[in-house]
Amino acid sequence: MKVLTVITVTYNAELTIEKTLLSVLRQTVFDEQINYIVVDGDSKDGTIKFIQANSSKIDKIIHEPDHGIFDAMNKGAAMAQTPWIMFLNAGDEFYSNDTVESLHLELREPDHILYGDCIRVYTNGQQEYRKAQPFFKLKNCIPGIGICHQSIYIPADWMNSHPYQWQRFPHCADFEQIYAFWNEKRRFEYIDRPLCLYSYGDGFSSKPEYFSKVFEENAHITQLNHSWIFYRQKLRNWLSSL
Repeated sequence: MKVLTVITVTYNAELTIEKTLLSVLRQTVFDEQINYIVVDGDSKDGTIKFIQANSSKIDKIIHEPDHGIFDAMNKGAAMAQTPWIMFLNAGDEFYSNDTVESLHLELREPDHILYGDCIRVYTNGQQEYRKAQPFFKLKNCIPGIGICHQSIYIPADWMNSHPYQWQRFPHCADFEQIYAFWNEKRRFEYIDRPLCLYSYGDGFSSKPEYFSKVFEENAHITQLNHSWIFYRQKLRNWLSSL
């Protein structure tokens, strides 16, 4: 029985899509448990040719322009037909070939969010173990999501009842969604081990020029944008940029 939809979003990713696709196909329960959806934002390089060459293993392929990564992720989620969803975008990989199997999703009710740690992989090849630091465990700061997106497994019904609000939060729509679920007192379960290899350095969240935009959106989401914490942290951010 298929229990998980893995969604990969791509755009001009011919150099990175192969390792992501192979990581999905090599999951020990791929044939039994996984549906695979690839959403390509009308790539202009060889990405779509590689995807189509492997189309026999991909359940659905969307190839059309979009409004950015969160819009593309919403498109993929809307097509999911399994209890669980997770996102593994171009350049990212599962931590091991048995990552999905080890979660035993077939035995779990999709009534909570699963999340774990990650291995951050830098552009120079260096790797760093990153423990999840979820926002709900942080105090006296403007938090971000604190969990690697590729280490989150979310019930499909939840995802599609509250899709990413990319028009309002183009940089932090994932945080807004997860923060909303937390405010609704929904359950989160921590898996104390790495679940993915996260390719760090290409996304906007890792680029210094976007830090201030991410900070402002996070403050708005948490409704701390008029608090003393906000102004204190904003001052610290400004001083560190000098």
